[in-house]
Amino acid sequence: MSLPTRRQVLRAGGASLVAALAGCSGEGSSSSSDVPSGPSPDTLVSDYDQLHLRNDAESGIFRGAARDDEQTESSYLDDFLVTTDEERGDVTFAAEPDGVDEARAFIDETDFDEQTLVITQHRVDACHRVKLLYVTHPPDSVVDLDFCRPLRPASVECSVDDRHVVASLVRLPYSSQGESSWGHGGGSSCRIPSSLRTETEDA
Repeated sequence: MSLPTRRQVLRAGGASLVAALAGCSGEGSSSSSDVPSGPSPDTLVSDYDQLHLRNDAESGIFRGAARDDEQTESSYLDDFLVTTDEERGDVTFAAEPDGVDEARAFIDETDFDEQTLVITQHRVDACHRVKLLYVTHPPDSVVDLDFCRPLRPASVECSVDDRHVVASLVRLPYSSQGESSWGHGGGSSCRIPSSLRTETEDA
């Protein structure tokens, strides 16, 4: 009974936030200083492949080959920028959730002469999923990934007290051999930044 109440509260809060944002944007829509916020549209990457794995436990799905089992059980989750076959050898599986064979194939099929692989891991409660909101290729970075955490379908039985780990595998359509600068972030909101909204999306 407590779970629907939490969801109702979350949905009500989201609706209030959208209404507040709509009110603010309406007030300043005619101002010449109203500059779209967010990354430049010129840096947006659209031609990428992605795959998500979910472990119904708090432990990571992936780990660096140099880490031992005790380190794997720690709160720290490994993330990877993989640009060469040698770097691919440093990525090992610490758990085998549903879809692990598909993930292995996804990794093995990456051609580092033309592509780059990014693996991130996120600890979330059992009632939320991880969504890749957008990908950009800034001038000074291999990639910047932005994630959000929407609710899972209402048909999924879950408790916000349970913690899971979701791994996101993203294959980029360009090689980044010899580069190492990259980043990822995000939050609960799945609202696209105004700088990346097209006229079609706004309509």
